Amino acid sequence: MADVRDITLGRDAPAELADLAGRVSELKASPGLRRCSRFFENSKKWIDERHLEICRVPSLTFREQQRAEFIAEIWREQGLRPSFDEAGNLVASIVYSRDLPFVAVSAHLDTTLAPRTPAEIRCGPDGTLYGPGVTDNGVGLAALVALARALQQGPLVPAPRRNILLVANVAEEGEGNLQGMKYLCLHSPFAQSIREYLILDGASLGHITSEALGSRRFELIVEGRGGHSWNDFGIANPVHALARTCSLLSDIELPASPKATLTVATIDGGAGVNSIASTASAKVDIRSASAEAIDLVVGQMEAAVKRAVDEENRRSTERLSAYRIREIGHRPAAPANLDNPLVDYLRAIDRNLRIRSRIDCASTDANVPLAAGLPAVAIGAGGKGGDAHAPSEWYRPEGRPLGLQRIALTLALLQSSL
Repeated sequence: MADVRDITLGRDAPAELADLAGRVSELKASPGLRRCSRFFENSKKWIDERHLEICRVPSLTFREQQRAEFIAEIWREQGLRPSFDEAGNLVASIVYSRDLPFVAVSAHLDTTLAPRTPAEIRCGPDGTLYGPGVTDNGVGLAALVALARALQQGPLVPAPRRNILLVANVAEEGEGNLQGMKYLCLHSPFAQSIREYLILDGASLGHITSEALGSRRFELIVEGRGGHSWNDFGIANPVHALARTCSLLSDIELPASPKATLTVATIDGGAGVNSIASTASAKVDIRSASAEAIDLVVGQMEAAVKRAVDEENRRSTERLSAYRIREIGHRPAAPANLDNPLVDYLRAIDRNLRIRSRIDCASTDANVPLAAGLPAVAIGAGGKGGDAHAPSEWYRPEGRPLGLQRIALTLALLQSSL
């Protein structure tokens, strides 16, 4: 996480935020928001049960359809008419007027790990949920389901100025490469009519992600003839070339400002201890909030691979046959946009709800709209969670109603804005 700034507000809050704070207080006391807050508080058991059910449906990246169908059925029971777009995203619109733009509220469907059986997702005696994906992103999906039901009871504000598009999107994690959000934001039938993006990811209320941590990911592949470790000794060895590459990569002086990172994430190659490998590969992750910094490091990586291959060929009796650098992922970077109204809205809301939050930079679905210059933030949906991306992942729902109220207030501010 980079460029973290504390934005908890005190007496020195700017005048414009004080004005927003007044609007938040009025909305919080309005019939629509009071009804919504009562629903979130009175429906905790119902929301917890839906959360548990959703997480028991496996949903690995590129294999999200079963979970999406499950959520679609819940939405149909709530009176919505969900559909699937060409990327596999599940969408449901709440339309107050055909002439109005949309605010998209999204949560990603996919997880890095999946339960092998429903019993792996369990509820402890104190109500804590355990199992892969219960926080990332079971919390966001449960929030979408709860929000859909609350909105069916009536609009948040009189004469809303935004329609609402609920989206359970695919391919956020890992090599999913944000494909679901890229389609929604750049190519879907809704793309031109979505004005803002509110991304629900995880539980924590302590962050407002409004700066996109970009990344480019590569697979490095080195190939040779291969052979016997004794009889063919001296021919170029792809494993040796790749190991030399990794050493050179670890010696790169990475930019400090804007910060950039390079990680060799996996290494693979060889068939046996008495063989010279015919192929070796590694996966590399390069990250920064600056696209220029990423491109600089990519150039250094490419030079390191060439240098390592050339050195292995120079030392060998038979050259390597080929090497390739294949890009396997690209998440766009974007600096913080000072004109992003969602940041000011959330700052005012957090002041009212006594939530201590910070602006942060992270890699989320919000990368795509932020890089396109559109107002977007990623926030948690409430409660507490931990051990994301691990079998021991857990989620405690105490505080979930506060997170849901925060989401509803954000939508109400958008719907009462021009």
